[in-house]
Amino acid sequence: MAPLGPGGTAARHRAVRRLLAGTRLTARPWPGGGWQLADRAGRRRHCEGLDALWTAVRALSGPVITPDPRDPTHLWSLPRPYTPDPHALVVWTAAALRAGPVPGVLTVRAAGWSLTAGPDPYSAPVLHHAEADPADPAGPAAGGLRVEAPWGARALATHLARVCAPPDVAG
Repeated sequence: MAPLGPGGTAARHRAVRRLLAGTRLTARPWPGGGWQLADRAGRRRHCEGLDALWTAVRALSGPVITPDPRDPTHLWSLPRPYTPDPHALVVWTAAALRAGPVPGVLTVRAAGWSLTAGPDPYSAPVLHHAEADPADPAGPAAGGLRVEAPWGARALATHLARVCAPPDVAG
């Protein structure tokens, strides 16, 4: 995988900080790659990537994103105009897959982007430009958001819309 560069690193750091806001943990990019996770007691842990980061977060403070087991939906779309940062999608998807109960394969489509990730911690999420589907009124062509997961898609989509929305919209 190619290095992110300063803009990508900063965008992912903002997304990680936003997800960790409700915990007693902080994370920052590690100069040699990966993340440095710290708790309020000053203990630090180096995590080689997002998967390791969210696994460590779960061990220290519990999951930050979990599918709702009472939500049986496999596909859910939100029709509002939506333009998430692709880096935030990568961070959020890693957190959803590694920090909570693993939902299997998770696909997110929004604003011309499509991201698919599976439960294998050694394979990186695949992020690419999505094909517009004019038959889907809530799809990427309409500025919507679609989440596909074995269960909990509605709950995951609602949470994703809140944590990946631009700061002035998220409230």
